[in-house]
Amino acid sequence: MDYRRVVVIEVNEVPRRVLTDVAAMGRAPFIGQLLDDDQVVDTVVSEQLPREMYPSQTWASLNTGVPWRDHRVWWYGDPKPAAYPLYWQVAARSDRSVGLVSTLHSSPLSVQCSTGDYRFAIPDCFAVDADTRPDRYRRFQELNLRLTRANSRKSDFRSARSEVGPALKAMAGLGLSGATVARLGRLAAEAAAGRVPRERVRSGQFLILSDVFLRLLTDEAPDLAVMFTNHVAAAMHRYWYALYPDDFSTEHYPIDWVARHRDEIPVAVEMLDRFLMRLDEWCKRNDRTLVVVSSMGQGPSRDLESDQTHDVVIVNPEAFLAAVGVDLDRMPLVRGSMAPNLTLACGSTEAAEQLEARLAEVGGDHHRWRVDRVDDVVTLTYGLVVVDDETVILDGRSVDAATAGLEIHAVDDHSSGRHIPEGVVAVSNSPSFKQPADRQVDYLDFAPAMLDLLGVARPDHHKVPVLQL
Repeated sequence: MDYRRVVVIEVNEVPRRVLTDVAAMGRAPFIGQLLDDDQVVDTVVSEQLPREMYPSQTWASLNTGVPWRDHRVWWYGDPKPAAYPLYWQVAARSDRSVGLVSTLHSSPLSVQCSTGDYRFAIPDCFAVDADTRPDRYRRFQELNLRLTRANSRKSDFRSARSEVGPALKAMAGLGLSGATVARLGRLAAEAAAGRVPRERVRSGQFLILSDVFLRLLTDEAPDLAVMFTNHVAAAMHRYWYALYPDDFSTEHYPIDWVARHRDEIPVAVEMLDRFLMRLDEWCKRNDRTLVVVSSMGQGPSRDLESDQTHDVVIVNPEAFLAAVGVDLDRMPLVRGSMAPNLTLACGSTEAAEQLEARLAEVGGDHHRWRVDRVDDVVTLTYGLVVVDDETVILDGRSVDAATAGLEIHAVDDHSSGRHIPEGVVAVSNSPSFKQPADRQVDYLDFAPAMLDLLGVARPDHHKVPVLQL
């Protein structure tokens, strides 16, 4: 069967509007050309969901090709049902070689990549362990996991800088270019001097991943290579208001805050555009199709909380669980998650049900949180009332935050971007791509359309896609 070899870049939560506006500024010429050439389709989250869309859920739906009611994956650590494999798992088991960098739901490798032809695999930053293929990328993955588990709305600049330096040295010869090292150095110096917001340092992870991906892509040349990035989404969540203040009916931030941060989203898209341009050149030299996809998008927040001054993050799950009266004789396994989530694998459904009940009881009327359970995995989405710099309300009483395994962070930005159903698919160097008349497709079309492009038989549970890549 004829098939195309494909490179897929998963850009989290990016809508057409942001791409169009940054391209119109002259700062994303490659993306602008794709838009001008009508190579961009809007994807739409078509299924009915029980709550607001969430990235781990929408990527699971997009990449399995089935709705949430079937796969039931909402949080990063939820069990992945074998009955509904991700499209790249289907490809790897169907005589197609596959390479992965950071794509969601690719951990643990021992389960998610146990069968099939995987030329390389560096799982997502919510992985349960630091396993990589090849193993020499383990040190870098350990850094990814540490930084993710420390995630909050506060950028710990000094901590990140102290971790990144040794990691870069350990990665010598593993794909990091001299140009990227120099860019990282300039970025750190600009942030330290206050010339750019310190949060921009977070984008350094994308620069490193880009080089690693290109090196592995060049060395291994799999039939399908997939990489995920969240750096544009992170900028949009924090700084949508700075780029689009007119989207809001009232003034939430002062003019000087807007002036300082209005460049953050364009800078993130510029970084993406430079990377895509390099990839497209490689794809054309090596007869590959380049596909860029987001599983949903972002728009302006409906409910911007400009009065929130502090954020609370669980940094010691064992101390936190002890503080809310959970029996630690069988301490659950902490799985990767992003604040304000805590995901715990309990080892049995019975233990998970007990933990679910206790956390729900503690939450009561005192906290803004939610408890979810899938099989033996419990995810707590938490929100705690801050009394002062050292004290929070927990289980209806004032407690010392540090003793309860918590950190209190001052914040000066809020989530002014919110999730919307419309994402994008952009395609370059594909002889078979066809633009739908209305420029929109169901996001459940993506997985079967990818298998069609790869010349792999679709599973019976896939729909016949309208999308033709």
